[in-house]
Amino acid sequence: MDADDIQYEPPRPPSLPERWLRRIFVEDFKLKVLALGITLVLWFAVTGQKKPMTKRLPGVPLAFVHSENMAISNDPPARVDVTISGSKDDVEPVDPRNLLATVVVGDQSVGTRVVRLTRDLVRMEQLPAGVRVESFQPAVVSIRLEPKVEREIDLNLKFEGSVPEGYEVRSATANPSKVRVRGPASVLNGIQSASTESIVLEGRTSSFDLKQVAVDIANDKIDIVDAVVQVHVEIGERTPTKTTTDVVPRKTPGEQQRYLARHIAPELPPSR
Repeated sequence: MDADDIQYEPPRPPSLPERWLRRIFVEDFKLKVLALGITLVLWFAVTGQKKPMTKRLPGVPLAFVHSENMAISNDPPARVDVTISGSKDDVEPVDPRNLLATVVVGDQSVGTRVVRLTRDLVRMEQLPAGVRVESFQPAVVSIRLEPKVEREIDLNLKFEGSVPEGYEVRSATANPSKVRVRGPASVLNGIQSASTESIVLEGRTSSFDLKQVAVDIANDKIDIVDAVVQVHVEIGERTPTKTTTDVVPRKTPGEQQRYLARHIAPELPPSR
């Protein structure tokens, strides 16, 4: 076959679909693979953040709300563990120290009752809107309601340190001398007195007055109505105390002779 018999046919230009496919899959191939990888990483990161998760919050403060004229006389748990659920973005930042679980006691009658802690009963303060409470531990608590009573009890002045040598505390008084307190009847009946905060005597050489001295009772179930009192402390120089040996009795001449004979003469050395 002669070369003249061979017919040259120019290459056919690509069709429109072929040009589109080439542009999508062939042109800038490495750059497109990199972009696809970044897209996949971001997608997995976003979907992972939205995936539901649970978290246990230990030691959330637990409070009870009840009538003003009632009080809880027993010792229910002051803290509770709370299990929550939600998206990772919402759940992970939750700090139990910023939360408060509040139980509203519906039945205000006197007596002991068992309270079951559920998300419908317990109000969670500062919990994000997208977070759901799953459970509480303990799930059941017992409380005993009693009426609040008020009465006066004695006040003891508490001192710290001592006045310098040569001085003495002659008197110390408080106004009022008794303080009013309020609390559950069964608890208040066992409390006879309250005490002031420490009154420092160190270096004091003269009388002094304190107008705002705090009153304290070592029982958190008792409310102090008279929370502060005024205190007056009288300080003066110590008066020397005379003893019987400092006093010389007045005796008649005969009594003096007999006294000397009994007490002094036996101590004299015998004469030679």
